[in-house]
Amino acid sequence: MNLEKLFKIQAELDKRIIEKHGLQNEDLLDKKILALQVELGELANEWRGFKFWSEDRELRTEIFITSPKPNEPLVVKKNPLLEEYVDCLHFILSIGLDSFEELTTFKHYQPLKMRNVVDQFGELFYYVSGLIGEEKYIKIVALFLGLGEMLGFTWEQIETAYLEKNKINHERQESGY
Repeated sequence: MNLEKLFKIQAELDKRIIEKHGLQNEDLLDKKILALQVELGELANEWRGFKFWSEDRELRTEIFITSPKPNEPLVVKKNPLLEEYVDCLHFILSIGLDSFEELTTFKHYQPLKMRNVVDQFGELFYYVSGLIGEEKYIKIVALFLGLGEMLGFTWEQIETAYLEKNKINHERQESGY
C-alpha cells in the first residue's frame, strides 16, 4: 500500500468537499476526530469479537445484497469489515492532511500491534481521543495499519477498497449526499 499516493488522493476529495460546502475558513479537525471515532466504533461492530454476550461473534467479511427490483437477479458481494476499515482510513488520511502535512510524505509507516484486537481498538480509541502532536498521529497510523493486519487484510485489498470508496465519495458529492 502506498500511503503517499493515498494522501494525495484524499487531498483531492477533501478539497472538493471544502469548496463545495464553503468550508475554507472552518477548522474541521474536531469534527474529523469525532467522525474517526464513530467509524472506529462501526468497524469494531462489524468485527464483533468484543461481543462476549452474543453467540454471533463472526467477522462481517461477506454479505450478499440482491437487487430490490423484481426480476433482477443482481447479487453484490460486500465486505462490511473492509468497508468500515477504509472509512476510517479516509479520516485518518484527512486528519493528517489537516494537521500533520509533513507526515504525509512518509512512504512507510511501520504497523504496530498490541496483544489482541480488543487491545488494538482500545489503544486506537485512546490515541484518537487525545490527538495532539505528530508522535500521537504517527502512533495512530501505526496502530491502524497493525489493526488491518490483525483483521487479515492485505495491503492490496486495503488500497483497492480505499480507491473504490473514494470513487463513491466523489459520486456522493455530485449527487448531493
